[in-house]
Amino acid sequence: MLSKLVLAATLGFAAVNAQSTFQFSETFPEPYVVPQPKQAWLDLISNATISNAPIIQESGGVLQQPSNVQGDPNCVWTFTQCLREDDLHTCPVGKFSVTFDDGPSEYTPKLLDYLDSINEKVTFFVVGGQVIQYPEILKRAYDAGHEIAMHTWSHSYMTTLTNEQLVAELKWTEQAVFEVTGHSPKFIRPPFGNIDDRVRDICKALGFTPVIWSVDTNDWYLNEQSGSFNPDWINGNVTQWASTNTTSGGMSLSHDLYNVTVDAALEYLPILSDAFDLETVGQCNNQQAYKEGAGNVNGSSTAQPSASTSASASDSDSSVSAQDADDESSATRVFATGMIGFVLAGTAAFLTA
Repeated sequence: MLSKLVLAATLGFAAVNAQSTFQFSETFPEPYVVPQPKQAWLDLISNATISNAPIIQESGGVLQQPSNVQGDPNCVWTFTQCLREDDLHTCPVGKFSVTFDDGPSEYTPKLLDYLDSINEKVTFFVVGGQVIQYPEILKRAYDAGHEIAMHTWSHSYMTTLTNEQLVAELKWTEQAVFEVTGHSPKFIRPPFGNIDDRVRDICKALGFTPVIWSVDTNDWYLNEQSGSFNPDWINGNVTQWASTNTTSGGMSLSHDLYNVTVDAALEYLPILSDAFDLETVGQCNNQQAYKEGAGNVNGSSTAQPSASTSASASDSDSSVSAQDADDESSATRVFATGMIGFVLAGTAAFLTA
């Protein structure tokens, strides 16, 4: 299992070696480090009603469930998979949203090539540090009509951060995406699904909507447990989801950070495409994905953000017990694999989504 330090070092190394000619107008924080907010961003939540849910402590990669709290009054998804009314997590019957976390990466173009070939659109939940290293890849995804959403700046457990740090995680990521695409995402997926009512209230005050998922490919096992994890298990599980297309919809969790996870997507996407109408998160939930409106949902936008306007547009926005068991879904997952039932148990993982 990779520790957070190893993950940060791995991704940081990739970032250093990324070649980009894109010119940002903003000086961004260090990738994968919890950033500091601008005062103007803190002013956006100064009059907001924010839950007094306690900051959850983390020790050795394990979130510590508060011992003096009965039940789950703060709706912590990590501990109980609790959802609030405004949390998006699935699609209507017959519709399915395929989502990818942690990018953009050097492997994202291969996924984009394939999606172009089958004319399907997905939602990318991007990490701020990856955006500033691979802006051209993000721009390509946006221009092709894929939906761009946020996955924070540092990929930290959100409930462990202060209000000020949460604002910084969200607004720096929004700023980076805006400079590249000219649009500010409305959707935010908390890393590891780690969200509570305090985090939700801050998201709402800043104009963001939380997004979780209904089914998990657990594709990251392909990278972390390649010797014991059979790729066929993913296709078997996806086939089971596809068999429910007349009675349910869904929203899957996948990743475009690794070559093996992208290769897996190329295998299971046809199964989902044949069974469901594939739509982005915003489309299947009848919500606009960007604060400025529909954005480039049909791949026809010609917006070219300029350095002189990028920063001002974002800054003026006024709308606005888990174990470290390598399973970000924080829940037991059963893989249907034909004649094999493979059960993976876990309660909060580090290295996915």
